[in-house]
Amino acid sequence: MIIIVNNNHTTLNLMSNSVASIHMGVSRSISVCLVSLLFCTLPLAVLVSAHHLDEDNYNLFIFQEDGTIFSENISLNGTTTLPPSEATWELWNVGDGISNWNIEATGSHFNSVVPVSENLWNWTLEIDATGIECTCLLTISIPNGLDPMTKSITLYLGETGHRPVILDIDYTTTIVVEEPVTIEIDYVVPGLNNAGVTIFAEVCEAPHGVCLDEPYPIALNQTDDNGTVNITLNHLELELADGIYQFEYSVIDALLLQSNSETLAIVIDTQEPIVTIDGPENATESQPIFISASVDDGYSGSSEIVVWTIYSPDGKAHSPTIEEKQDEYSLNIIPILSGDWTIELLVRDVGGHFVTTNHSFTIVNSAPQAYLTLDGFEVTNGSSLTPANANEWTLDCSGSTDTIDDMQTLQYVWYVDGKARVSGKANFTQDDFSIVGQQQMMLVVTDDDGVESRINFTVFIEEDSASSDKSSIVLGIIALAIIISGIFVIRNNSSKYNESKTSKNIPKWGEHKKTTDSQNEEIEITNTEGSIWSDKSFDGKS
Repeated sequence: MIIIVNNNHTTLNLMSNSVASIHMGVSRSISVCLVSLLFCTLPLAVLVSAHHLDEDNYNLFIFQEDGTIFSENISLNGTTTLPPSEATWELWNVGDGISNWNIEATGSHFNSVVPVSENLWNWTLEIDATGIECTCLLTISIPNGLDPMTKSITLYLGETGHRPVILDIDYTTTIVVEEPVTIEIDYVVPGLNNAGVTIFAEVCEAPHGVCLDEPYPIALNQTDDNGTVNITLNHLELELADGIYQFEYSVIDALLLQSNSETLAIVIDTQEPIVTIDGPENATESQPIFISASVDDGYSGSSEIVVWTIYSPDGKAHSPTIEEKQDEYSLNIIPILSGDWTIELLVRDVGGHFVTTNHSFTIVNSAPQAYLTLDGFEVTNGSSLTPANANEWTLDCSGSTDTIDDMQTLQYVWYVDGKARVSGKANFTQDDFSIVGQQQMMLVVTDDDGVESRINFTVFIEEDSASSDKSSIVLGIIALAIIISGIFVIRNNSSKYNESKTSKNIPKWGEHKKTTDSQNEEIEITNTEGSIWSDKSFDGKS
């Protein structure tokens, strides 16, 4: 099958698989000669295993044309690039186009094989067809692993039972019709003179391969070019709306003999599909979001290719994962980032129309919830705490909650009297920061979006009795040491002062003798001052 597409016109050529169908505007005999010459002179550049050859490297050709007439014996020849030793053939009577096919003869091996070059052989096949009157199909097969090579040729045997034959087509062909389409149909007719054929066609809507209503005949514009009939399908002239149709056709020759019937599935798609996306506009972080799409191409049985793309708030884009994709037309995603999300859907229908649509929604961050315990007992905002054991106690906030994805990123900061003392830990103990007496504390739990949850509380740590006794003893010792030091300093200063005074009152050698009055006055003054030269001392000596 060959499809030729122009700007406003499409040509579909349905040709036989046999060599007789390969012609490019020249006569069939010239084509046969050229092909024969080509394969006889062209060396094979690549050596390939005889057990299995790629399709590009093997061929089986029959030099005779479709529609060749044999009165008694069939004589064919051709070439092959596959080892011909295991070749087989079958001769089928295709009947009148209505009844089932019947096999007329089978066989194996060619009658003769001549090597031409490495991996190239010429072969001949002779079949005794005496007494067979039919329109027949001869099929030749050569094994090639799991992919045997097969070629067929339509033959007319004897004098009767002949009718036109539409040559092989691709029965799975789907023709997409937007602009008028020309279909080229290859056929053969019995006899040497081809007076042309007439196309008869019926059509019905068949979205699933079965007609919804009875087929009805349609008139087609056609031209005949000696073995190829061209018909034009114009959906506007035929008044065919968008849809999937079954097109069945046959040809009738000048002798009113009818050919076999062939069927094509035709898709008429002239309009782009209508695409809508449904989903919520707002949701909370880590909450499942269900997105569904609806595609309407205007006719039953339509099909399309859909491509989803998810754009997250961080600017990244990705295709849905297996977990996110429910089916071709729905998604179930769990957004882990807060912000604006966009879901884009690209749709391409059978007619090649592209439609892009999108749906946006906003994800609100889920705030963390701080949870605090003191030795297993819950601490709420404004609580006053007095641990039973002043040295062994634990504040634990590991029970704080957030979305599953944010739990691993929660940050913890412990404040004491307004200052951050410990961070990055879910537990707080005396080993982290010593608490003495009454302290105002605050726990701040922050998620990856900077949203905080706080708990303010008061902690009072009582000192135990042993510690108090030790403190009292230490204070007593310090006080006693201060007192003793003070007494020592006072006595020392007093001694120094008295020694200074005494040194001033002792008579010095060489001084002039004072008068008696002066001495008495000095003695009197000295007594007044409590000197060692007082009257008592003199009285003691008299």
